[in-house]
Amino acid sequence: MQTNGKVEQFQKTIDNSSDETIIGLLTELRERGESYMLPTIISLLFGSRSESLKNEVVNFLVDLKCQSSVEVITDFIRQNKKSKDIYRLVSVCWQSRLDFSSHTDIFIDILLHGNYQACLEAFSVIENMVETLSPEMLQDLKRRIETVKPENPETQPLVWELQKLLNEF
Repeated sequence: MQTNGKVEQFQKTIDNSSDETIIGLLTELRERGESYMLPTIISLLFGSRSESLKNEVVNFLVDLKCQSSVEVITDFIRQNKKSKDIYRLVSVCWQSRLDFSSHTDIFIDILLHGNYQACLEAFSVIENMVETLSPEMLQDLKRRIETVKPENPETQPLVWELQKLLNEF
């Protein structure tokens, strides 16, 4: 079966399954899942599914070990950054063991334009990656954060806290 056919078949299976069935499937996919399934699984976070399913999807994503998953996750963040549910996917980035340090731009964007919950998650992602950044990347991040002004006034304290944190390095 071609990959496109596999994707379509997997999408149909997910579309026609209950939340409980999908939760069971996620357990199975931890062992034998394939990369083509990832976009369909991530999209469950942005649909009208139950909280318990969305929580299980987050847990599934946190356990990913394949670094190539970072590109799929960050693409979804870019495409859905205005979603009220984006915080779930951003939280995966700091909870997982994957390296998102080459994507600081998207987390700064969320920090500037996101709702409070998404901004808090973006702050956590940046906070957790600071120690792994090269000196050049760290200096670039400091410069960028010094000049930002969030759209949402209630997230300004997070930006100030991030500035303080970066100045400690």
